[in-house]
Amino acid sequence: MLKHNLLANSVRLALISGVAVAAFTAPVAVAAEDGAKVERIEVTGSRIKRTDLEGASPVTTITTEDMKVEGNFTVADALRNSNLNSFGSFSERSGSSAQSQATIDLRGAGSSRTLVLIDGKRFPGSPTLGGSSANLNAIPMAAVERIEILTDGASSTYGSDAIAGVVNIIMKKNYQGIEFNVGAGARDQDEGMTSKEFSVVAGYQMDKGNLTFAFDHQDREGIRDADRSYTAPSLNDLNGDGEIQFEEAIGWSRYGATITNPDRTMTQASPLCDDLEAKYGSDKFRTIKADNVSGAGHTYCAFAPANVSYNKASVDRNTVYVDSNYEVAEDVEWFGRVMFTQNSSFGRYAPPAANWNNMTADNPHNPYGVDGAIGAFRWVDIGNRDGNVNDYNQDYLTGLRGSISAWNDATWEVYYHHNIADNKSIGEYYLSYSGLAYNEANGIDLGSEAGVNNMKATTLTQDRATFKQWNAGIGFDAFSLPAGAIAHYFGMEYFDQNFTSVYDAQSEAGLVGGSAGNSAGGDRQVWAAFYEAALPITETIEVNLAARYDDYSDFGGNVAPKASVRWQALDNVVVRASYSEAFRAPGLDQLNAATTYSAEYGTDYAYCRSNGISDTQCLETQYDTFISANSELGPETSEYINLGVAWDIVDNFGIKVDYFDLNIDNVISQRSITNVMEGVASGSLAQDGTFYVLRAPGTGGSLGKAYEVGTGYGNGDKLQIQGIDVALNGNLETEFGDFSVNWTNSFILKYDEEVEGGAGSVDTAGWNGQPDYRSVFTTVYKIGDNAFSWNMNYTSSTNEDKEEGKLDSWLIHNISYSYDIGSYGKVLLGVNNLTNEDPVLSSSGSYDNPELYNNYGREYRASYTLKF
Repeated sequence: MLKHNLLANSVRLALISGVAVAAFTAPVAVAAEDGAKVERIEVTGSRIKRTDLEGASPVTTITTEDMKVEGNFTVADALRNSNLNSFGSFSERSGSSAQSQATIDLRGAGSSRTLVLIDGKRFPGSPTLGGSSANLNAIPMAAVERIEILTDGASSTYGSDAIAGVVNIIMKKNYQGIEFNVGAGARDQDEGMTSKEFSVVAGYQMDKGNLTFAFDHQDREGIRDADRSYTAPSLNDLNGDGEIQFEEAIGWSRYGATITNPDRTMTQASPLCDDLEAKYGSDKFRTIKADNVSGAGHTYCAFAPANVSYNKASVDRNTVYVDSNYEVAEDVEWFGRVMFTQNSSFGRYAPPAANWNNMTADNPHNPYGVDGAIGAFRWVDIGNRDGNVNDYNQDYLTGLRGSISAWNDATWEVYYHHNIADNKSIGEYYLSYSGLAYNEANGIDLGSEAGVNNMKATTLTQDRATFKQWNAGIGFDAFSLPAGAIAHYFGMEYFDQNFTSVYDAQSEAGLVGGSAGNSAGGDRQVWAAFYEAALPITETIEVNLAARYDDYSDFGGNVAPKASVRWQALDNVVVRASYSEAFRAPGLDQLNAATTYSAEYGTDYAYCRSNGISDTQCLETQYDTFISANSELGPETSEYINLGVAWDIVDNFGIKVDYFDLNIDNVISQRSITNVMEGVASGSLAQDGTFYVLRAPGTGGSLGKAYEVGTGYGNGDKLQIQGIDVALNGNLETEFGDFSVNWTNSFILKYDEEVEGGAGSVDTAGWNGQPDYRSVFTTVYKIGDNAFSWNMNYTSSTNEDKEEGKLDSWLIHNISYSYDIGSYGKVLLGVNNLTNEDPVLSSSGSYDNPELYNNYGREYRASYTLKF
């Protein structure tokens, strides 16, 4: 019969309540003293079940209580606010088919280099993200028990993607009773309730099993650019010369009615720009000088899209989660999980921004009087581009597990895992180039009702991914050393991954203006074998060895080894060290996608230098960009070294310090267009069908301005990240109440990467968007039925890497109060961002890092929980 003894339940309870973190060096002492049989539990990073919570690799735990205290609304919020999410991560952003997605990016190494697990099993990547990164918005907050973050390489255990670490989301199981929760939030800078939540969790305990059910509803309103002063359109005479140049126009775009001559040497505002300003308002259209962007004498007829666009997309999510287990025979248990998530999102962009190519000489917008001019237009009469995204995720898991008493209580597990993700994005009010051509050919007024209707287009993107996984493994003790038996785990795995992203035919043909992207697809089959061993060398030293072989159908095989050691130096001190090698397979979209159009931002240093403009005055702008896949990509490989110590200084107060050094080789990346323009100009990058630059003619032997750039994916140079993590945890019980403190810190000592402008490999830790220090401090005071909490989230200042110098640091205060009314439930009141801090802006006032600094502002929240 399967036994879940007192120790295992006590450990789980400790993790839930947040008290286990301080007593991490000798967690089995109580059970050992009582003479009870010590049950081993599985800890993230190893399949061998152990008695030690603090292992040879560092694991950080975020409990359900932590999430509430810190004011997190979603799983994505909890991870995004972690100090281990060094440079921030993608969140719901309006204006693309990915607007409903959210990711985690440990160490700033990239979201595709962080593996996400649910209950120790791989949670596959979202098709909208190319199948490379998991969408955290598919995971219900109400069903989460805790989150474990492993900051070590783990490909030897889990396979591809576990380069920077692993996020293991532990779901609720063996639940008894029923719990209701309802909550709402309101932001200071927006009207009405801006977030709503409702959940129910219920569990039924049977003689031989359990059934746990959860329903979770979350609704969060989007944020309009115009509702924040720093994203609303503005014109700022930053240099005090009495004139507004384009780089001083925040929230404005050259796509209004800006005309470039056929040889692309001159850009002028349309002669009708004043008429557009009079018709639609000076807050929509305006003639702005562009001397510093395009050259002396250039002007733009600019448009302010931020008047109507959304910065944050709205999210409306419903999830049903069921977990069950049942003892089907002695020492054999069936287990299963079903999870359905439906997520709807709305975002808005301004009217379509699209080129009007080959304008005729007699076009009233054409200031040059010759055929072939190119107009960068804002097609305002078509209407605002609205994006409606619907994501559907189905996750099924079924398996058997048990023990073999005749074989020294060996444990085994087999399971089948099937995940289906269907994401659909519908974009309304785009420009139909076919309709534009029809209007021109038939003399139909573009501003008439018939003309506008002819030019309207609706886009459709359908992303689908399927994941089928079979896994079998067995853990057992065999052979002995003087200090005890050697623990082994051996397993095999096979999975089949399929991904498609299909765009509508008009978009694929390039007949829709104001949209980007193209179809992609691919599949791969992988089989793997893996092995772990835990060797008790002495009573205080344990050595762990692991290796995994993966064979991929599309690029071959890979071996990922790992070795670690845990030394119980003193009763209250653990010293640990690990070395691991990991790998990441190329994304299916990176291997197979069709060439895609985008309007990428870049800096043309080669043009500036050729025309006497300094690098610091060389401005970033958008270029027509065509991005190609690369079927010859190979895997990334990495080495991860971790050295750490965990010390229980006194009872219920401890500190952990870990040093890490992550080296990634053959980095898979899309070469930036800045890098392409620099490389082609210097001759270090040969032009071909993927990498190229098209330029306007130069004058006087100087280089002409680039107007179109081709780029793609490749295996590039190295990325090295070094740093230190420090965590302090403590609890103090007094007659005046109980106090707890949790302070986690991450220092990035080195972030060595290739940078733009031909500078080669440079340490960019502390640069704009890459802070070298993040810290989260939380303290809770409980007295009777009352609990008060204070959470601080700090991000250090950064260098803008321009003449303007340092940007501000960011400190957010979140407070809450809860009152336990006993059988009548529990009430929680809180305020996020108590001091209403704006995100950190650039020296010019632009909001450039939404991944790192959110724009919610002060937010009031309240919730009520009732348990039976």
